[in-house]
Parts: sequence; structure tokens; C-alpha cells
Amino acid sequence: MSQQIIFKEGTALAVAVIKGQSVYHQGAQRDSLEIQIAKGTISFDDLDTLTAGSAKTDRLTIVTTDGDKETRAVCNHYVIRTTLTLKPVEITPATADAAAVTEDRLCVTLAQLTYAEVQQAAQAAEIVDMQAAIATLAFGGEA
Repeated sequence: MSQQIIFKEGTALAVAVIKGQSVYHQGAQRDSLEIQIAKGTISFDDLDTLTAGSAKTDRLTIVTTDGDKETRAVCNHYVIRTTLTLKPVEITPATADAAAVTEDRLCVTLAQLTYAEVQQAAQAAEIVDMQAAIATLAFGGEA
């Protein structure tokens, strides 16, 4: 089984694991995605740039391929980056006979906007559009 994430502007990135979880961030309980990427797949700086703004993370498509079967899940409004780090992740737990196996992975957690935040953004966009229309009417097409 393999997974990849496709960002809004089309960038596709192979990922090791995507975990859905709930986090408390910026005064609200939010759904979030912890995206783990194998070290060497992308540079830390490139991942920082890719996940820094809502223009690329507002719409994410998660593609899971298992043999011949491909499933896609669309995740909207995951625009708040709560963490970006390189950390060791346990791949195989320790047993009585062997130590745990860990792997360094780039991990980024993106939290989702709340319903109220999405509605506020839509209203703000409508206000800007109305202001532009009023300016056009008031100044005869010269805004």
C-alpha cells in the first residue's frame, strides 16, 4: 500500500503515513492531519514552503493505492500549520528479543479551519466584492 498527497496547486508528494487526529490550537478544537514523509523525499525547506500558506493547503487530495485499487479522499481547509519537524518515528515496536526500530521522518501537522472561520472568510470575500462594485458604480467604472 502506498499513499501520496496532492496539494491544491498540483504538487504531489509521496508520504509514509497520514494520521487524522484532533488538536486544540488557536482557541479551538480542530481536526488535523499529521503527515509523515520519509527523510530524503523532500527537503525541509521545500516542505516548509509547500505547507506555509493556505494557497497550497486549502484543498488536499489523499491518494491511497493498494494493488489495483486506488481511493481518493479530499480534505478541505487544512490551512493552519501547527508543527513542522524532523523527528524519529517508531516503525517497529520493541519486543523481548529486539529493540524498537525508528526512522527519521519529516512531520508536518495541518489543522483545519472551523466552520465559523470558513464562514467569516466567505463573508470577508463578499464584502470586498461589494466594495469593488460600489466603487465602480460611484466612479463610473474607474475604481
